[in-house]
Amino acid sequence: MPAKIDPNDWDRLFAPDAPRRGGPLQVLVNLLIMGVVLGILAYGVLIVVERRAQQTATNIAYATSQAATVIPQQTATALAQTSTAVAQTATAAAQPAGPKEVLGTGTVVRGGNLRKEPRLATETILGLIWPGDEIQFLEPREVNGQFWYRIRVTRAAPDRPGTGVADGTEGWASATLLSSVTPTP
Repeated sequence: MPAKIDPNDWDRLFAPDAPRRGGPLQVLVNLLIMGVVLGILAYGVLIVVERRAQQTATNIAYATSQAATVIPQQTATALAQTSTAVAQTATAAAQPAGPKEVLGTGTVVRGGNLRKEPRLATETILGLIWPGDEIQFLEPREVNGQFWYRIRVTRAAPDRPGTGVADGTEGWASATLLSSVTPTP
């Protein structure tokens, strides 16, 4: 097998009269072509980024406009519900309360919240009851395994460390806050 290297290759490729394979002008043309290609790619990336930014701005504007219409509607609904509740409360307060059966009397043993309903929720809190407050038991109820009593505060404890509900206030209290029922004769 003949050798693949021809000793005359050196002279043929690198002689002073050998054909040129490029040179400074070819390098310049190659750099210009690379620059144009990179410029086109960069421009494409900028267009994509700008369109995404415009889409994000459009989404934000849409969400803001929706909020501008939804929030006032929700506020109006909440105000209507509140005014309805206030009217119902005023109607209930205007009606004379009939005699309520009293199960017995007792006192508050541990301070806590007096509630509109027998459940633990911030919106049900009427006010505070304090240890030593005298009460009347009006109605028992078991809710989710916990015992509650509807009570009426008859006399506030004289040594309350803070403000509490007024005498005559009715609401629900957990049985864990109250003494046992002493039946009234």
